[in-house]
Amino acid sequence: MLEPLIKHQKSKIDVHQYRESEISLLRSLIRYICQAPDFNAALAVVLRRVCEVTGWNYGEAWIPRHDGAVLECSSAWYGSRPSLAPFRQVSEAMTFAPNKGLPGRVWISQQPEWIPDVSIQTDAFFLRAKIAKTCGLRAGFGIPIINTDSLRHGDADSVIAVLVFFMEESGAENPQLVELVEDVAAPLGLLMQLKLLEEELKSSEARYRCIVEDQTELICRYKLDGKLTFVNDATCRYFGKTREQCLGQSFVSLSGDENCDIVAQHLATLSLKNLVSTREQQLVVGGEIRWLEWTDRAIASPGGQLIEFQSVGRDITASKLAEKEREQLASFPELNPNPIVEVDLAGNIRYINSEAAQALPELEIAGVWHPFLEGVVDIAIALQREGKGSLAREVKVQKCYYEQVLHYVAPDAIRIYAFEITQRKLAEEQLIHNAFYDHLTGLPNRALFMDRLGQAIARAKQHSHYLSAVLFVDLNRFKMVNDSLGHQAGDQLLGYLAQRLLECLRPTDTLARLGGDEFAILLEEIQTVSDATRVAESIQQALNTPFYLNGHELYATASIGVAYSTTGYEQPEDLLRDADIAMYHAKAQGKGCYEVFDRAMYAQTVALLQLENDLRRGIERQEFQLHYQPIVSLSTGKITGFEALVRWNHPERGLVPPVEFIPLAEETGLIFPLGWWILEEACRQMAIWQQGFPSYSSLSVNVNLSVKQFSQPDFLQKIDQILQETGLEGRSLKLEITESLLQEKSDWLKSLLYQLQKRNIQLCIDDFGTGYSSLSRLHNFPINILKVDRSFVSRLGANGENSEIVQAIVMLAHHLGMEVVAEGVESSEQAGQLRALQSESGQGYFFSRPLDIKAVAALLGEDACLKTHSC
Repeated sequence: MLEPLIKHQKSKIDVHQYRESEISLLRSLIRYICQAPDFNAALAVVLRRVCEVTGWNYGEAWIPRHDGAVLECSSAWYGSRPSLAPFRQVSEAMTFAPNKGLPGRVWISQQPEWIPDVSIQTDAFFLRAKIAKTCGLRAGFGIPIINTDSLRHGDADSVIAVLVFFMEESGAENPQLVELVEDVAAPLGLLMQLKLLEEELKSSEARYRCIVEDQTELICRYKLDGKLTFVNDATCRYFGKTREQCLGQSFVSLSGDENCDIVAQHLATLSLKNLVSTREQQLVVGGEIRWLEWTDRAIASPGGQLIEFQSVGRDITASKLAEKEREQLASFPELNPNPIVEVDLAGNIRYINSEAAQALPELEIAGVWHPFLEGVVDIAIALQREGKGSLAREVKVQKCYYEQVLHYVAPDAIRIYAFEITQRKLAEEQLIHNAFYDHLTGLPNRALFMDRLGQAIARAKQHSHYLSAVLFVDLNRFKMVNDSLGHQAGDQLLGYLAQRLLECLRPTDTLARLGGDEFAILLEEIQTVSDATRVAESIQQALNTPFYLNGHELYATASIGVAYSTTGYEQPEDLLRDADIAMYHAKAQGKGCYEVFDRAMYAQTVALLQLENDLRRGIERQEFQLHYQPIVSLSTGKITGFEALVRWNHPERGLVPPVEFIPLAEETGLIFPLGWWILEEACRQMAIWQQGFPSYSSLSVNVNLSVKQFSQPDFLQKIDQILQETGLEGRSLKLEITESLLQEKSDWLKSLLYQLQKRNIQLCIDDFGTGYSSLSRLHNFPINILKVDRSFVSRLGANGENSEIVQAIVMLAHHLGMEVVAEGVESSEQAGQLRALQSESGQGYFFSRPLDIKAVAALLGEDACLKTHSC
């Protein structure tokens, strides 16, 4: 280790000691520079060693940027002094132009420069004076590292780097230390230049290796004894080996044992007089026969001695196969199973193969007048003139289709390769037919109908007096036919219906099947709007005649919507949509009707769509609430339960009654989330009231369920889950269903209802007397309560008038062991009549309107009875 010479700055150093310091410093620098991984690391070593020997506190290196415009900060050394870190941070962000600052001046002058105190210099002279003063740096010294070889040749970029050192003490130049650093700097330039060259060599080798590795060709280098010294990635991939498996092995072994002797003999022919040779080689790679074209090169040393070989391989399997194919094609014309004919530019047949002669026996006699050669001479002349090689076309000869490739053969002929494509053309025609026609009825399908409708709309835009109409026809109760007679009978009915509809139309009209039981009719160039309605009436008249399906007589009706082009439609979809809207209005009017579209229908449909969107958002935003209408014992006047009635608190429309949104919820499937929420909320609230009012612990809640909810596979699981989560017992829940549910003939329904009975859940038939349930089916189901529809209750008079129906329902219910609840009780007279008819309970405005939760709680708190003779 060198002892820092800062101790001797005030005393003279003898020459022998000085030289030892210089030699030791230089030796250590040589050792560290050689060990440094790169140029910047070497600079860092130089800075550290110089500072350690001289006792200087801070050292930094500045190197010219790649464009030579400025100096950029590189490595630095300042020991373990954190106070100098800010100086380093400022320096890293700076650059120095020529003659700017200490580094810039040393760069241009190529001479050392000493500044006794940098902290008192002006900013123009020393740009970092302020930060140097802050960090305690005073004396500064800059020295260039020069490439002496470039200097001798007069190159402007001979400065490799500028080294700058700083001391914490100000003072004049120390000649001995400066001389020491200068003496070391001279050989240091050569060392640093060698380091730069070493980096450039490594970079060049890396670039060369990247280029070689990126090549798709196979590149191998090997010694005179054949041992591989280098293979690129392409070689490894081609032979399926790793580089480690290849290196050290014999080059000739890559080709397989069967090729070793041949390759060795070929390589033996290479010499200084025959440096390059090319050969082809067949080998088996990965079980496949491959062909390689090798370019072998002998590599000589600068002294002219042969030292190694290099071989570059290119896969030529594809070209070899193509060459083999060309050889096979020499016998192609005569052996080919397709017609081949050659004709000169004058129209004379030069050649005809046996297949052409057999398939086209009249070809040689008819010549160019034969359909097979129609226009061939003109095509040949055009190909000759335009310099094109070939042209493809299709021709039809009687019932056969041929695809021809007409190839111009210089200088005066055209060769025709023909392929029979009759089956393909028929298949294409069938595909086109299938794409635009219904396979069941043979009618145009939706795609073709929309195309023709679009053309009709375009004609209406061009001609103001042009009038057309669309009829949307929907077969009523078609599902019943499929369910009862089978889908085959349903398909047969659709075919018969299509024939009936066609009989009502003109040849110029278009009848299309849109799908299922929906048909569309396009009436073009009608004179008045009544022409379309007359067609609709004729269709209804035609359907009065029954259809006969496999021995069954069947009457069918259709709902028809009519829309005219007079409204100024832009898109065919809009006109068909409006006809569809009119059809649904006709269906709502009754079976076998037609309706003509008007704007009010569209507005109603849009409003319905908006209501559906609001309903979806309402469920998401929990805009619904339940009101509860008391069910009262007619004998005691006591409240026995409540019916939960849903209300929609619409943000814009206020409270919306269920009659406006429940049918839509049923149709769209939104009844599932809404219905289960109603049931859960009603059960939870009833459990709260039972706990809060012990005297009403026997209260029950009636909840309406949709028929669709019963069809859910997890129906019972949902019921059980709600009862468990809300804590309500099954005996306190009554489910209200409609008579339509009892029309189901499946055993699953009966089993489901008995499962509910096992859970002590009672079942009520709501609005009894307005549906279509049979008494026998009513007897077969575990029904507990019949609710008399309000329409019967409203007819009851004070003197017992119109009581027969209610009396019959009460007697029927009691005979079947059921209770009766009368709905819609609005007067004391009605309540009295119902009590006289022995109806157990009633509900209606006479007793109470539906109440919110707070009102129900207040009512229960009063423990009151409601308007009967007992209270």
